[in-house]
Amino acid sequence: MNRRNFSQVTGASLLSLMGSSVLAQEVTKGTAFKAKFGPHPGLLFGGKGKKLSYVDQLKLAYDLGFRAWEDNGLKGQKNETIEKIAEFMKDKKMELGVCVITGGAGAMFNKPTDEQKERVKKELERGIEVAKITGQTNMTMIPGARDKSMTREAQIKASVDSMKLCCDLVEEHGIIMAQEPLSHNVRGGEPLIRSFEDGHLLCKLVNRKSCKLLADFYHEGQIGNGDKLIENAEKVWNQVSYVQYGASPGRKEPGTGKLDYIAVTKFLRKKNFTGVIGMEHGASKKGQEGLDALMAAYRKIDA
Repeated sequence: MNRRNFSQVTGASLLSLMGSSVLAQEVTKGTAFKAKFGPHPGLLFGGKGKKLSYVDQLKLAYDLGFRAWEDNGLKGQKNETIEKIAEFMKDKKMELGVCVITGGAGAMFNKPTDEQKERVKKELERGIEVAKITGQTNMTMIPGARDKSMTREAQIKASVDSMKLCCDLVEEHGIIMAQEPLSHNVRGGEPLIRSFEDGHLLCKLVNRKSCKLLADFYHEGQIGNGDKLIENAEKVWNQVSYVQYGASPGRKEPGTGKLDYIAVTKFLRKKNFTGVIGMEHGASKKGQEGLDALMAAYRKIDA
């Protein structure tokens, strides 16, 4: 499932009961989750029908017990909206997770064109602008496409200089570019980094505090490492700054696929991870039934 389509997958029947003027307190309030699970726009209330305003979605998430939030497309919102989001989250002591700072502009970071460099630079500058409003740190980065004329390891090594230039732009602003290994293609074809191991190598070689690893367990499962999630995460943990969940296969809520998110959550607690855990997935069912199933899944792994 494409990350841009998540907002299409849930909540039609819920929305039929809720106009944009109906606030979150009309939903049964839930105990705050222990972990900082972060839903995204549309996950709890998407689908057809009227949509809640952005801030009303945050209110609903808060009342359901969530104390974090993420939005891959946050940079595309008007600054006025971003300011309202930041104000609400500060007031409620909610933590804002990632947005995508750059998708790599289709570049091969070992040999980007001048046009691609400029496009990446502009995307990073917009990310800096957003971070100044929100105070967030982690932002997702896709470090470009794969050059099949060389080995993956060689290309990763050859991409270090380009990555360091990106670090030079964002580091003074406290931004961490969380490098995300992907199981699907990106603009330009296959992604440079495909696995936790690939991402770890890139971050280790760049060796900057602004370049860390986004451990999306869905993608690691999708490439055939579902039975080695804990083992692989342990190996790369010294570079991880952010985490995302999603069942594999299916990319729905935990428990609908083959990945053991009870074990993963226990692992994160053992590591004293207190950051946002992005819920980068859809819901397996529609409407109120889908919301109930999603909430039950996260209550189970948060126990």
